Parts: sequence; structure tokens; C-alpha cells
Amino acid sequence: MIELRGIVLTYQKQILKSLQIQVRRGEILGLVGKSGAGKSSLLKICAGLQDPDAGEIWIDGIQQTAVRNLLVPGFKGLAIVNQDFKLDPYHTVEENIREAILHWPYAKRDKRVQKLLRLFGLKDISLTKAHLISGGEQQRVAIARAIANQPNYLLLDEPFGHLDAHLRQKLSSHLMDLRDEEDTGIILVSHEGQDVLGLCDHICILQNGKLTKKYRPEEVYYHYKAPERARLFGPLNTLKNGEELLHFRPDEYKITQSGIEVRFEKALFVGGLYHNFVRSKNMERILLYAFEKLTDIQAIEIHKK
Repeated sequence: MIELRGIVLTYQKQILKSLQIQVRRGEILGLVGKSGAGKSSLLKICAGLQDPDAGEIWIDGIQQTAVRNLLVPGFKGLAIVNQDFKLDPYHTVEENIREAILHWPYAKRDKRVQKLLRLFGLKDISLTKAHLISGGEQQRVAIARAIANQPNYLLLDEPFGHLDAHLRQKLSSHLMDLRDEEDTGIILVSHEGQDVLGLCDHICILQNGKLTKKYRPEEVYYHYKAPERARLFGPLNTLKNGEELLHFRPDEYKITQSGIEVRFEKALFVGGLYHNFVRSKNMERILLYAFEKLTDIQAIEIHKK
């Protein structure tokens, strides 16, 4: 288990304020926060690449030495993949992975490389040089290379940042396979909460230097306390009801004959369902998810989940 206790980090101002976190093997944890919140710094502290100003890092029951006292930065049993990947561009995909475990016996090394090529869907490009493959493929190679030496924990910095929807889904599937096959604990940071909802077992939000407790994806999506946090994870409708503001997700409604009066504006087909845009009497724009165009809609009721 990775355990951070009372982590504090200060630059011109305090970035991280006495953070506590625990991540077990086989758990996928998402750290979500806006750009500049300190997510990458927290990941570097966790990986043993940067010292905090205060606090302790424990890995599998052992308190870790300060980074400044390490001969080679980085804690044993952890691997981190940054946004630059750091591949050898003129070596093949297979060679890039193999180079991480050159100290292994040949037969064991070859078996490991072949397993990772299969696990990350890289067999078809195994003999292609790294600079000739796509960004999404380079990312998968970087992750395969990082875990070649069988670390217990994998840390990923903005892994979905430059991927389209199809590649995000593909990478999520590969990461879940990795967790299931090797019991790897995974921490990933993202400024887009929607990217981690379907992947993570638990999610924490980093905001104003503080880290929330762990939430299940359903909790952070439907049972939010602050609208600002809720919008990190997808669209949120807001209606004014007297002096009160009502917030609800696009699927938290029921069509009725009376209730909140709305009129249909337009619908966008997004594959499998429609995004219906309607207006309230106060001209507030509302997004409603449905399997059809809601052209005849007259009123809705909010049904919270």
C-alpha cells in the first residue's frame, strides 16, 4: 500500500496542505483537479522524484528515505509515466520495452516482453521504430516499458490529455487488464473528471491545496456537495427556483404534463442517445439525455439519483 501522511509543499504559496492518501495494490485511484492545482507535484512526491516540505511517504509498510538522500531518485516498486514518454525514438517498440529489463535472464525477459506486447495491443507494431508510431501508441509503449520490471504501483500523469475518445477508451481497457492480471495499484491524475469516471475504483479531488476523501465514481457524479466540483465530471443543469438554485444532471429528470415548463430547441445525436437542449420559462438552457428527440416536451420534474 502507498500511504502519504501529512504532505506539505510550498513554492511562493502553499500548494499542498497536509494531504493524506492511501492506495492499495489492485486499486485504480483518480486524482482530479484543475490545471495548477498541484497534481503533478503530488505524483512526483509519491514516486520519489521530489521531496515535500513536510510529511511522510510509506510504501508497503516501509517509510521511504528523503529523495535528496537517494543515490538514484525514485522509490523502489513504483513506476511513473510522464507526458513526454521518454522513449528511444530510433529503437523499435519491442526494443524499447526490452531495454527496461536487460538485466533479466534472456528467456524470462523475452516472455515478459511478449506478454506486455499482448497486454497493450502492440504486437502488430512491435518491429516499428518508436518515432513512426502514433502518440497513443507511444503512450502504450511508455506504460509497457514502465511496468516491464513488474512494479507494484504505476503512476500516470495526464494519460488521456492528447487522446481522442476512442483511444481513451482503449487505454482504459488496457489499464484495467493490467490491474486484473498483475494486481498493480494505479494512480492517475487528470484535469478532466469525465476521463476517469469509468476507469477508477475511487476518485479524490485536489482543490485549494486540499485533497478530499475517496469517493466512488457514482458518488462524485450524483452526490456532489459543490456545483463547481460537480462540473469537473460532466454537464450540470442549473435552474433558479425563487431564491434557490436547483442543480441536476442531464439524466436526472422525468417528463411530465405539469412541473417545470420547458420548450424544445434542438437535439444532437451523439451515438446511442440524443443530447436535447430545451429552455425554461426564465430562458435557462437545459441539457437532457434521452434515446429520442424530445420535440413534444412541455414540462419536466427533477428526479435526483
